[in-house]
Amino acid sequence: MQGSGTEVEVAMPTGQNRRGRAVFCVLVLGLAFPARAIAPPAFADDACKYFSQLPDDCAAAGLRKLDNLRNYRYEEIDLFAKDPLKGVLYVSTYNTTGQNAGEDSRDSAPKALAQSVDPKRVAKQYQALSVSISPPRHWTLDWLSDRVGAVRNFEGLDAAWMGNSLAARPVSSKLGSTAYHATLVARSAVEGFKKGSQVYLLDDPKGQTWVMVAYTDKDNPGLTIDSLESLGAVLKLPQGWKFRTATLEKELILEPKAGFTAVTQDDKGDIYHLTGPKQSNFVP
Repeated sequence: MQGSGTEVEVAMPTGQNRRGRAVFCVLVLGLAFPARAIAPPAFADDACKYFSQLPDDCAAAGLRKLDNLRNYRYEEIDLFAKDPLKGVLYVSTYNTTGQNAGEDSRDSAPKALAQSVDPKRVAKQYQALSVSISPPRHWTLDWLSDRVGAVRNFEGLDAAWMGNSLAARPVSSKLGSTAYHATLVARSAVEGFKKGSQVYLLDDPKGQTWVMVAYTDKDNPGLTIDSLESLGAVLKLPQGWKFRTATLEKELILEPKAGFTAVTQDDKGDIYHLTGPKQSNFVP
């Protein structure tokens, strides 16, 4: 997402949070990446390499940039399938950012539409092995840029294709908690926070810093972007972890130079991406 949106100039280029959600490939606590100057990742062909009964919405996807995303509400819908040729499970992710009249309301997953989407019916509609629907989240990013594909309708809720990823874990709705566990996720999206924006950070015991890219009030009723500053008071942080905020003195750009980003969640379901070498232009 993650997810897995935006506008000021609302050309809401449905910025693909392509594979920026919790479809995890490799578990890697305490990641450390060597610094190396390389060009931004091309939109890898591996996004289109899977074959199944799911819609093929990758090939015609195009680059888009989404602006004014901060506090924009969205949901992601993951369709799981098996590639019979490769014998692997993979997931196609769809994101509501830029859809459902979100340009005007800043809510691309209005409750009236989102609450009626049933994962079992969607799985039957698209012949998926399983379907997972994220809780409603709000971007804390200011902008993102990535490929976006066809828009599909999920029982009245429109969402655009935003990436295929290998699903290394069994398809299940009862996965264990991913809170404070680092995970490596294939991703090509470039994400940004403007100079002057407030960012919400986790420092881990390894000395690495994670920046929040999306928050949810699902397990923290009443949470708003204005109250995120005090989030640390309600988080159950493991030993050695610290929550803090900062106001950026220059633009922070998250750019996965090797095509992968490290992702974690806190115990309230908020999403963070790793900063540092090969992940961002600086560490806030």
